[in-house]
Amino acid sequence: MLIQFRLAWLKPGTPPLKGFKFQAAGILFKEYTDRIAKFVPCKSFGLNPKEIKKGSGIQRWLCDRQGKVVSSEIMARHLQTLTDQGIRQLEIVIGGPDGFSVPEVQALKSDFRWSFGPLTFPHELAAVIAGEQIYRAWTIIRKMPYHLGH
Repeated sequence: MLIQFRLAWLKPGTPPLKGFKFQAAGILFKEYTDRIAKFVPCKSFGLNPKEIKKGSGIQRWLCDRQGKVVSSEIMARHLQTLTDQGIRQLEIVIGGPDGFSVPEVQALKSDFRWSFGPLTFPHELAAVIAGEQIYRAWTIIRKMPYHLGH
């Protein structure tokens, strides 16, 4: 499975690290995507909601305040299920500073809307949180000591 983080604030062709206003957030995001890449290929790209299409074998998760809050263990089960189903690509879409409009949410046709809870986070920090949780899920699947169940 390929994991793609689609960062709405990145201009097409911009390297992900250069697209972060806060360099420390970009470095931390890269750290987690590099860690994920030890389990499965992992890439980051910009996003133009008007141009993005979804084909078969692709799951799209939209990080959205209106989504569902899940535990790290449930996230790991979701990833394991996708792997077992032969899903070849997981796109994790993170909005920009203003999130997504209702028409953009509809156009993205997500399979899962993922919320980090009722707190509001800057979009760059949301990318770090998503990266860390996907990495944590893989460590749970592989029964590694990173996640201690707390």
